[in-house]
Amino acid sequence: MKREAEEAAKKPRKPGQKRKGLGGLSPEKKKLLKVIKLVQFFDIIFIRIQQLIMQKAADEMRNEMKRRQEEKENYLRSKVQPLSLDGLDDAAVIKKIKELYERMKALEGEKYDWEVKIRRQDFEINELTIKVNDVKGKFVKPVLKKVSKTENMARFEKKESQSLASFRSQLKSTGQNKFALEEKDEGAHVSSYQTYMKADRN
Repeated sequence: MKREAEEAAKKPRKPGQKRKGLGGLSPEKKKLLKVIKLVQFFDIIFIRIQQLIMQKAADEMRNEMKRRQEEKENYLRSKVQPLSLDGLDDAAVIKKIKELYERMKALEGEKYDWEVKIRRQDFEINELTIKVNDVKGKFVKPVLKKVSKTENMARFEKKESQSLASFRSQLKSTGQNKFALEEKDEGAHVSSYQTYMKADRN
């Protein structure tokens, strides 16, 4: 067996002829294998890049939250001075309380002004959005308030009963009972029948 293999190896091969017993890959299969390996390599790189991007975004969000928290604390520290009542007599404490009360009133007024301004801006933004959608021809479905059915039905029935009661109270009375039976004189009925028969005979 060894001799046959050695002799076959020594024999000159024709061009394009494969060597027997070595099981080599064809050039097409080699190319396909390279392409598959490249795709796998790029998939790994793509996944790694995605992970790095997500990690960087998470770090940036964390840093932004820290920065905002620090800004908030600095702003509060600048607006609210530390309160020290040590060594003050009653008159000084009362004066301090009045100062704090006046400051609180001013801040509440400022807060109200900001709330009104924000509400007005929200209204203007909503109006402009509606105008833009009208121009574009798009209709944005408004957000509806969720209401429980039982509560809504109870409210509706209550309103209906109130409106019915108020409607009945506003009606004028005619003085007659509409459910009373009319009593007719039977004699009159017979006589009218008799007169009809007499007229028919004539």
